[in-house]
This record gives sequence, structure tokens and C-alpha cells, in this order.
Amino acid sequence: MFIGLLLGLWTWKCFWIIVMQNKLLYLSWLPPFTRSEVISDYEAECRPVRWEEKQIRSLDGTKLAVCEGHIPVSHKDHKSVSNPDALQNKDHGKPIPKRKKSVVICYFQGNGGSTPMRLPILSQVLRAIAETSRCAEVSQYTIAALSYRGYWTSSGRATQSGIEMDAQAFLNWISETYASPETDLEIVVWGHSLGAAVASSAVSTYIARQHEGRTSSNTCSIKLLAPISRVILEAPTSSIKDMLISLYPQKWLPYRYLWPFSWNTWDIKAKMKQMATWRDQPLSQISNPGATASIPRSLPPIFLLSAEKDEVIPSYVPYQLEQHANSLGLEIERKDVLGAMHIEAPLKLDGRKALVQFILNGTSVLKT
Repeated sequence: MFIGLLLGLWTWKCFWIIVMQNKLLYLSWLPPFTRSEVISDYEAECRPVRWEEKQIRSLDGTKLAVCEGHIPVSHKDHKSVSNPDALQNKDHGKPIPKRKKSVVICYFQGNGGSTPMRLPILSQVLRAIAETSRCAEVSQYTIAALSYRGYWTSSGRATQSGIEMDAQAFLNWISETYASPETDLEIVVWGHSLGAAVASSAVSTYIARQHEGRTSSNTCSIKLLAPISRVILEAPTSSIKDMLISLYPQKWLPYRYLWPFSWNTWDIKAKMKQMATWRDQPLSQISNPGATASIPRSLPPIFLLSAEKDEVIPSYVPYQLEQHANSLGLEIERKDVLGAMHIEAPLKLDGRKALVQFILNGTSVLKT
């Protein structure tokens, strides 16, 4: 009877773990009252970065919130930055202004809490970029952080398919909002923890869509998407399967064996392979085989930022992801931040410097 009761309790708990997996995975309700937070709660910690809430729509119409942050530039500084090395017209002696460049860092958060609580960390990174950058061609660095459906003030309920739509709508909005005829826009994608899986999924879909638009014979009717110049995976999860095994290492516990029943996959390794497969496809397999332009397929470099004392992600996960990326021929760099826990890599000076340097290098040379 005792064994039967124990097996019954295990089966009952496993059943509810499967049924309630979205609630257990997408912790938009933790910490308590997190969805009622406002940007002004963190304003003092973020200065001089100015944050604003924007409202966008997902691909299915769901209302989403975005936190947009930048360091205000004075009129004098903006004038000197926007036209730093104007060339002289030989015929008329008038300066020919260089095209401005704008860099937007698209941030995908982890599975818990609200976007505002992350703004102090993002502000530290943006301040470090402003202090370190020596690129006069860049007129503005901006960070835009997406709140998935069901998070903060965004509508709906969090699901993997829904969040994937949110990510594409977010990148579309960035491309349309910040691009202009006078400005070259570059996008840096940054994901933390579960957000790293969201970021890898978003990039694999986005670059294929971007290439389709550029190779289409009817480019006049298609809005060209801005390029992604860099991808940052901070404290990444590898997959839901690996996450369950790492959270429940005891083989006698049943939870680690429940991954086949999960409709949430979030598999970074699979997305890396998908990107490599897309890169290696012959040009005859693109959506418009009749296109005459020969545009090489290349992928943005990846920066893997891991925390030495990560209490959530096992230490072997970053190494496995790096090895997997190398086996696929992807360009990847890895930085282990000593003494850092799960959310602390950008807070440590060593980690923040490496992160900022990677972002700044991404603005100097853009791959086609």
C-alpha cells in the first residue's frame, strides 16, 4: 500500500507538472507584484539613461510592451557626431555628409520578473558603451527590451509559439522604426537565460526572412529588414531537456524524464544547426531561384557570456554550446566571468568590458 501511494503521488505530481508547465516555466508572476512595476521605480539607478515604454503589436495582434533606453545627446554633440568627417565636394566646395549609423541592442529577458527590474543592469552596459565608444560614425546607441506576452504590461499568456511571434514582431518594429534613408541601422541581439533561446530562435527566422527580401525580384514591394550584426547569448539554457536533467540530477526522480511530454522545447543547439543548414544551402534553393544577384549567405558572430558560479545553468552547458557551434562552423567567442552568478555577468567589470567590446566591434565591420 505504501509503495502504491508513493507511486500515485509521483504520477499525480508529474501530471500536474506537464499540465502546468507554462505556469512553471514562464514566471511572469515572480517576484510578487512584478507586473505592477513602473520604469520610474528604477529611474535613479538608470541615470543618465532615459527609458520610455513603447507599445507594439505582435504578429497575431497581441499588445506588447517595450522598454526603450538611450543616453540623450546634446544638440552640440549631436551635430559633431552626425557629421564628423564630411568630405568636400571638389566642384562646389560644399561638405558631403556621411551617412549616420544607429545601433540598436534588442534585449530578450529570462523567464522570471518584469522588464523594469532589468533596466539598471542594461543602463550600466549602455553607460559603458558610451564611455568606451570612439566610433564617430555612430550617432546613437539604443537598447530596446521586449516584454513577452503575459509579462509586465503586455497582454495575453506566455507560450513558446506566442513568444516566437512576439520576437519577430519586435525585430520588425525595430527595423521599421529606427531605419531611415539617411541612417544605416545595425541590430545586436542579446538574450539572457531563457531569453538566449528566444534570441537564437528569433535570429534563425529573421535572417532567412531578411535574405528572402533581398533576393526577391519584387524588392520594391518588400520592406528590407535591417541586418543583425552580432548575437549575444548570456547564461544560456541549451534546451528544455537539458534543463530538466540539470535541475533534477537524481536519476530516481521522475521529473527529468518528462521532457518528451513538454510542448516547450527552446533548443539552442537545434537553432544553431538550423542557421548552419540555411547558410550551407545552395543558392538554387532560395525562395526566388530566378534572382540573378549572388548574395553570400553569412551568419552574425555569436558571443557566449557565461557565469562561473551560475546557480541555475550547469557549468558544462556553455562549453557544450561552444563545441556545438564550432562543429557547425559558426563564428563564436566565449567568456567565462569569474565569481559571477546567473544574473551577474554584466555587473562584473570583466564581464561588462568583454560584452561592450563585442558590441562595439560589431559596429565596425558588418557582414553581408
